[in-house]
Amino acid sequence: MERDGRSWRDVSSGTLRVSGAARHDIDFSPNGALCLVMDIDASPLPALQRPRFIENDRSLGIIARQIQQAATTTDPARHVVTENLTVELLAQVSRRLRSIKSPPPSWLGRVRELMHDTSGSLTVSELADEAGVHRVHLARTFREHYGVSVSRYARQVRVQSALRLLSLGSLPLSRVALEAGFADQSHLTRTMRDAVGSTPAAIRSMLHPFKT
Repeated sequence: MERDGRSWRDVSSGTLRVSGAARHDIDFSPNGALCLVMDIDASPLPALQRPRFIENDRSLGIIARQIQQAATTTDPARHVVTENLTVELLAQVSRRLRSIKSPPPSWLGRVRELMHDTSGSLTVSELADEAGVHRVHLARTFREHYGVSVSRYARQVRVQSALRLLSLGSLPLSRVALEAGFADQSHLTRTMRDAVGSTPAAIRSMLHPFKT
């Protein structure tokens, strides 16, 4: 149960509340609850006069569970994965607040899978050709559903791939760069420093503190 103005609202499992920063009362059942709370700076969501509740939205529930899984895994790329999922969730919530509920088209999901399969190495034009759509339409639809540009998402995919390769601890950094879709080792170093604040060598030292 959650206080909504002067009354109480029966909040079922899977309900998402969108509101500005405000104290609000919640009363849990004896079974408790698992809650995902997001406090967002410079939120892309529109300002609301009153809290909005989105109920029984399967797509949002799937993304929320993926965020939970990513945040609690030991995957070295969990922070990047969580960031991507968080931005996607915000993009989808923004669509719901504008009364747009259509799911991502099937071809867009295939494009994202292809980006992961190729470590983000394909250009927007190549991805558009694979999907059979115009590159401008791809770029606009991708941002609308996932909250970021195709190029930024591709960079995040390359960073994820590099972090996982670094966790293996055996590949030379030049090989990590090649396998993760970077032009060379210096490109890998610059991108990793911008994305996670550390160089590949420093990240490998953190992942393998006892390796000499």
